[in-house]
Order: sequence, then C-alpha cells, then structure tokens
Amino acid sequence: MPVLVVEPWTDARWDAFVASHPRATVYHTSAWIRLVCEIGRYPSLCLLCEHGGRVTGVLPLVAVDSRLTGRRISTLPFSDTCFALADDEETARALVEEARAIRARRRASFYEMRGASALRDESTIEPSGFARSSHFGNYVIPLAGDAEAVRKTFSRTAVRQTISKGERLGVVIRVAGDARGLDAFYDLYVKNRRRHGIPPQPKSLFARVLERMQNAPRALLYLAEHESKAVAGLIAIRFNAVTYAKYEGVDETRRDLVPLYPLFWKSIEDAVVAGDRFYDFGRTAADNPGLNEFKQRWGTTRLELPYYFDPPREGVSVVRSDSLKYRLFTAAFRRMPESWSIRIGERIFRHFG
Repeated sequence: MPVLVVEPWTDARWDAFVASHPRATVYHTSAWIRLVCEIGRYPSLCLLCEHGGRVTGVLPLVAVDSRLTGRRISTLPFSDTCFALADDEETARALVEEARAIRARRRASFYEMRGASALRDESTIEPSGFARSSHFGNYVIPLAGDAEAVRKTFSRTAVRQTISKGERLGVVIRVAGDARGLDAFYDLYVKNRRRHGIPPQPKSLFARVLERMQNAPRALLYLAEHESKAVAGLIAIRFNAVTYAKYEGVDETRRDLVPLYPLFWKSIEDAVVAGDRFYDFGRTAADNPGLNEFKQRWGTTRLELPYYFDPPREGVSVVRSDSLKYRLFTAAFRRMPESWSIRIGERIFRHFG
C-alpha cells in the first residue's frame, strides 16, 4: 500500500483522518506538528498511508540533525506521546516499517516512537525489533460525572483541603489572553526550570501555542494570582475530549499559598464543564517519586507510556536522574544566571526535543 511523505498542514486529509480516529491525541494534529517543525527547525517526514483511494493511517515524523545529540528521526519532539494511527494492523506496520527505512536511508543513529502503534478499535501493536523503555508513565483523571463528583475522587487531606486552603488565602484563578499574561507565565516557567536545572524552552514556543491553538486544538493560559501578582501559571491544551496540562510554573517563594492546587482544580473543573472525558497530567519519569506521588493524589489512573527505539537502545529522550551527566548538567544550570539560562535554552532546546 502506498505510504506518502506529506506536510500535514498542507494536506487536508491529515486532520480529517486525525479528527475521525478515537485514539488521536493533540500531538497528532497538524497544528501541533507544524509548531514543532517550525520552532525546532525540523524537516517534516510525516507519513500518510492510502488504500483503495482513502486514508488508512498517519504517522507524525521529523528529522533531528544535531551536532550535540546526533542524527535521529522522531515521533515526535516536545510530545509526551505520539504514535502511528491506523485503521488496521497492515497499515500500522507499513507506517512503522517506512519510518525505519527512512532512518536507514538518512543514516540516522536511531528512530524513536513515543507510544505503540494504535488501531481504530482501541487496540495497539507492539513494534517488533525495537528496544522498549518503560521509564515514563502517564497520569490521567477520568472525568466521570459533574465537577463535584470528580473532586471527591481526590485525596481529601492532600488535595481537596489544600485547594480550599489556597482559596482561603486569597489565590484567584483567571484565564489570561494578553501579552502581559504570557510574560508573567514565562517568568514563572523559567524560574521553575532553573530550580530543576533544566534549560527553558523559548518564549516564542508558548506564544505560538496560544496564538495558533484557538479552536481545535484549543490552548488556554491559566494564572493563579495573589493580590494581583501571578504566583503560578499553567498552559493547558484541549483536544478530542482531553485536556492536557502541558506547561506550568510556580513562584517558589510563595509555596505557602499552595497556588498550584486551585490552579489545577480550575482547569480540571473547566474540562468537566466543557464535556471532556479525561484530564491528562502528562508524562512522569519513574525515578521522580515526588511528582509521581503528587499526581497519584488527584484520583488519577496511571498508564504505561512506552518509548521504542530502533536500533534497540535507549535514545536521548530517556534521561536517568542518577546519571553523572544529568547531575552535572542540572547542577550547572541551577547556578547559572537566569538571563544566561534563557539564552542558552533558546540555542540548545531543539537538540533535546
């Protein structure tokens, strides 16, 4: 069956197929793929499969050519999960095998796919010949019932009482749509990344997310404010009845206000009102016990989030927190002036997508 290389944002068939597929994520949409390609300066190698005159599957794919991290092809940088969507097993295998063939032709060091190939009937195919990494998991809140029913699934003492505490202390949540709101969010985000020793992604990424994703997908910027000052921020993206909590930041000096709790709760409440089925907290590394515990308290279900690599070895996206390189890298960024970390982050972020 024919497998074509396309630019999803110039081929209307792509989004039509994604919109019709029950397993599609925001990371499969042409809006997200185009943003990734532009911000990371990645060539699009996205694959579309046809059979009998109709589209039967798609696979987002880009090339990452880096002097720092090597040559690879990926499904998909900056995306928690992104895999082949297909109507049938034959299509899924054809898409994955073509991606592997592209890797060989480009002489890339490896091909990475984040998640197993997904079929229309809610089943998946485990790719053969790949190394499977189980370093990441995904925490999802099922949004069954009204907002109060969802809230009752949260830990009473660790979450519900903490939400109420933040509200009593005067934390107010609003949806911001102006440049000042983005500036406030980015300042919190940069400080958050620096605290963890991780280079920040450029402000232009978030500006494009908010500017371009206004319908389906739809991006929303939430700010938690205290006495008119932003103390926490969240960019959430809504698509296909799922709200993704994608980027966040918090003022570490105002942890006493517990602003993240009313912030997340407001975005969850809005997701319920909008009719979403799930709230996606995003990927979490297995060696981050604190973050795993935080997400578990919100009535979540933990899902496996396998990453696959061809040839069979773990790629650059799987970083162990106890490795010497990681500890040296993060220690250096924690000590770096904030302005330096922003400038360096702008230059190197594409290499680690």
